[in-house]
Amino acid sequence: MAARAWFCFFINRDISSMYNETPAPRAQLLSLLVAVACAGLSVTAAADPTITLQATYALNGATPADAIPEGSLNTTADGADFYMTKNDAGSGVFFHAYGFTGSPTYFGARASGDGLDFSARTSSLYSGSYTNNTGSVMLLNFAFNVDGGEVALWGDGVGTANTRLQVRRNGSVVSQGDTMVTQTASGYTCSENDIGALGAWANCSTPNDNAVFGAAGAYSVDMGLVGIGETITIDYDIVSMVSGQYVSGAVSSGNCYGGYGAYGEVQAVQQYVPCVSYNGIARSGDPFNNNGFDNTADFSLTATAAPLPEPGSLALLAAAGGGWWLSRRRRSDGSAG
Repeated sequence: MAARAWFCFFINRDISSMYNETPAPRAQLLSLLVAVACAGLSVTAAADPTITLQATYALNGATPADAIPEGSLNTTADGADFYMTKNDAGSGVFFHAYGFTGSPTYFGARASGDGLDFSARTSSLYSGSYTNNTGSVMLLNFAFNVDGGEVALWGDGVGTANTRLQVRRNGSVVSQGDTMVTQTASGYTCSENDIGALGAWANCSTPNDNAVFGAAGAYSVDMGLVGIGETITIDYDIVSMVSGQYVSGAVSSGNCYGGYGAYGEVQAVQQYVPCVSYNGIARSGDPFNNNGFDNTADFSLTATAAPLPEPGSLALLAAAGGGWWLSRRRRSDGSAG
């Protein structure tokens, strides 16, 4: 195995130096084909991930404020659980965002609001990295579970609710499930901006839906090829946003059991107590509304050696090598400049 890795390293190095006097695309193509042909090593490296929670709000036209210092934040060595309820002069917001990278792992973000003038935004961001320290080009897969969610508006007024689940590689979007419900004087509009596997998370049944429910389940995102020695960053976040101006029609959701404890704690009092009334809600994951799916995220990165080229690709490799050999031979006998 070690001998094979060194062979792959030296042959890639020599091929690159061969083509210093020729256009780069041919050199890069041949080098890539050799790297893929040398696939087979499976050692992986992934840095410990982190999770960052954020939340902001504004009521009755006030300047947006950071909600974290005002709420309740329970932290552990591998994550945090944040919640807050805020009411002011007929307007209110409610937050619940959480993320834990330990075992088990949890991940979710909810923002909801009601009343005359409200705006709320919260996010839970998973950040990690992967370094390919093998002698082979690797295919990387990021897998995780998504809890049930909801994007909805209710009542008399105008507003917007939006939840976005997004996975990025080095800042570029790889997969996204983005669902928005908007209410104007003309009625409701439901729209999506989806990319890849996460696009299946929450789908508008009609262009005029006022409530869309996210599909809980397992998701798998192809992060693409990672070159030998390459390090990539992986970001996955849930961003939930609501805003609106409503005069009536708020509904209640959730069960706070008479109060909160640390995340996952079994409450001693189990009677139903509504968590919050809302005209707008946006969430994915919420321990009080799990839609039959638990909140375990089970983040996992799996790297496998890139497959060997198809016969046609091997033929192309051979042809490229033969062409190089002939060009070098012509130069050596002086028949070509």
